[in-house]
Amino acid sequence: MNIVYLVFGDKMENYQQVYFSIYTALARKSNKDRIIVIAEDESLFKSFGDNVEVLPINRDVIKEWEGKYQFFWRVKIKALQLVAEKYPNDPILYLDGDTFFYQDFDALREALENGQNFMHLEEGKLSQLSSKTEKLMWKQMKGKTYHKYTIDENSAMWNAGLIGVSDKHVGCLQYTLEVNDAMCADGVTRRLIEQFAFSIGLNEYSSLKPADDVVGHYWGNKKEWNQMIDLFIKKSFMKDYMLDQIIAEVKVMELTKIPIKVRESNTQRKLKNFIDGFYKDKKEVYIR
Repeated sequence: MNIVYLVFGDKMENYQQVYFSIYTALARKSNKDRIIVIAEDESLFKSFGDNVEVLPINRDVIKEWEGKYQFFWRVKIKALQLVAEKYPNDPILYLDGDTFFYQDFDALREALENGQNFMHLEEGKLSQLSSKTEKLMWKQMKGKTYHKYTIDENSAMWNAGLIGVSDKHVGCLQYTLEVNDAMCADGVTRRLIEQFAFSIGLNEYSSLKPADDVVGHYWGNKKEWNQMIDLFIKKSFMKDYMLDQIIAEVKVMELTKIPIKVRESNTQRKLKNFIDGFYKDKKEVYIR
């Protein structure tokens, strides 16, 4: 199985998040698993040596992957297609940087090998979700067909912090890409298009199952997690730990003790709602 990460840009905390998630993967993986990072700055992963395979990309590749409609998050779909083309006989387990393994994943790997697709968890039916973006998406797409798929009351949104693609269903990535591009062509509000496209594309090939029992996704509490990760990495490098020492430290960390989501204040909620309604024309802000 290929455990895959994607990171680009120059924001160091994004690279640190991937670093820490890789540590948790190394603490749980088997000899059957390969860790792959698709990265704009490959030099930042030298400390992993042969334990991590780095596939370098650059600004030109990223621009090409954004496609005709220059949609930023289309890059994620293209990155997974790159891995599928290189290793067509291996399942893919993609993880956002702000994730961590807190359980062994032998059962998840076996299910992927047997044809099951996964995403992190189901957030709900689009027709019933409450954010301004999701309400607008439902209003824009209700009853429409995108690459053979018709949006109806049962069309569900899944969280894309984890994407598990069985090697038996790699065609779902092209399906996802076609749905994504059709939504862009139709002018659908962009913030969650790629996530919804994955939800549709993967589910068309294998009824989706959640994997939140194995992987945590701390998108709702990044501040606390980033502080912890920053301190951990600094201490590890300042003490000149070898990789096996770092992994040993990670194995005994009680990661489930740190909340992955915290309650928002009214001010934070109002700000998010304002940003949620801000997506129009070419002026886009991507917050995940």
